[in-house]
Amino acid sequence: MNLLGLLRYIPTSTLWTTIVVSLLAGAANIVVVAMISRRLTAGDGLSLLFVVQFGLAVLVVVTLDFSGKWLLLRLTAGTGYQLRTDLSRRILQTPLAQLETIGAPRLLAALTDDVKTLVHALNQTPNVAMGAAILIACFGYLTWLSPPTLLLAALLTLPALAGQIWLRGKARQKWAATLIARDELYRQYRMLTEGSKELKMHRGRRFAFLEKLLLPTALQHETLSVQAHTLHHLAATWTQAIYFIFVLALFGLAASWQLSGDVLTTFVLVALYARTSLNGLFSALPFLSDASVAAQRLEQMGMRLTQDSVPTERITIAPVLPVHLRLCQLQHTYRVENDENLFHLGPISLEMASGELIFLIGGNGSGKTTLAKLLLGLYTPESGQIEWNGKGVIDETIDDYRQLFSVVFADFFLFDQLLGLEKMAGDEEAQAYLKKLQLSHKVQMSNGALSTLELSTGQRQRLALLTAYLEDRPVYLFDEWAAGQDPEFKELFYRQLLPELRNRGKLVIVISHDDHYYDTADRIVKLDSGQIEYDRRKG
Repeated sequence: MNLLGLLRYIPTSTLWTTIVVSLLAGAANIVVVAMISRRLTAGDGLSLLFVVQFGLAVLVVVTLDFSGKWLLLRLTAGTGYQLRTDLSRRILQTPLAQLETIGAPRLLAALTDDVKTLVHALNQTPNVAMGAAILIACFGYLTWLSPPTLLLAALLTLPALAGQIWLRGKARQKWAATLIARDELYRQYRMLTEGSKELKMHRGRRFAFLEKLLLPTALQHETLSVQAHTLHHLAATWTQAIYFIFVLALFGLAASWQLSGDVLTTFVLVALYARTSLNGLFSALPFLSDASVAAQRLEQMGMRLTQDSVPTERITIAPVLPVHLRLCQLQHTYRVENDENLFHLGPISLEMASGELIFLIGGNGSGKTTLAKLLLGLYTPESGQIEWNGKGVIDETIDDYRQLFSVVFADFFLFDQLLGLEKMAGDEEAQAYLKKLQLSHKVQMSNGALSTLELSTGQRQRLALLTAYLEDRPVYLFDEWAAGQDPEFKELFYRQLLPELRNRGKLVIVISHDDHYYDTADRIVKLDSGQIEYDRRKG
């Protein structure tokens, strides 16, 4: 994948203006060098005309240089924001199964390091344009002074270019390996932060984590990074060596080409100036190489920069009751974690409607959570279809379908603000629910924000339930919600809260192992090894 995808995030006119200004700055620089070289070889006094001409030329150079940098600031100021915004939207629209395969550490690295690398590469665009312009102007000027130098420059450019290609290709491979090590390092940093309590409680585990996981991975990342940058420096050094060979050849061939001392002086001066531009040009190449690797990795994640921009989310209102859902021969296959065998769910056929309280039960690994994700539209079935009020759910309607559900997952995430609910619920309503959930003494609501999330697991589950209540959608799904609750609140949940939701006309689906409360359900659907063992209604 090339870096042309970056162009979609910046105004084309601004980019080309920046490049043109940089090219003009490069050409103006060589004019100043030519004026200096002529002045050095002229031998006459300093005239007022030369001072004026030189002053005007310098004014043009500094003006173009400042203009190029100012345009570059405008060019790159919003690029990182646009990239992160677009990637965030793409992540939210990427299928859940694909996100689970990519993993949180890799996604975090994409939004931080990879975007930073791409923006740095964009910052080098004017430097590359200016360096190229100066080099072209230098070669043109030297050729005008002495055409044989063009042949000499061409002969020496070939090995310089070949060395650059080979060394930077090796560096690119090392950098790709570095990013893989970085992803693993981020994964272990996540283990460090989220597992700090467990690590503190076990000296052997802590020692093994540091010595066998974190430190070796950090060392590998550092070693690969040093190797990649060393190869980039070698490439630059190789080019410098070719440059000095060029200067040496000029001295050696000056006599045979009958170059005068003035011409030779001009050659050396221009070549010295070209060397500075050459160094600047090649110093930008590592950024472009690293950015190319970052863009390729984004493509491997399914985040192509050349794809059409992701549209802004449209706000929808939760559908109204009643709701009738029908699962028609749903099937899904996936690989079980730490197991080479494939787990097959289905075919599953079920019908559910508003006003029902359904318990989904079964042993661990029976397929309950997978079926729930299929029902929610988070997983795409390999075969079969979901029907909503008699209409099949398709790709174009899947997001509207998801708006039917208020969900509290077993691995739920809590936001400290009522995002998306600002116009649907006020602080007073939220405070009333907090009191009902016995949390009003712990948590306060102000302008849609929760005062704290520093709570026990059970209390955090109740806060997740608060959000579900305020969403007030037609279908509620709870995945092992009561597992972390004390007996008193578990009783309240099963005997009072769930029946209240059903009596309000909601379709309520509960994944549960609490067999003491199965009598509260209207239906019990039991799964075993990915199949429905039975579907029983009360009475």
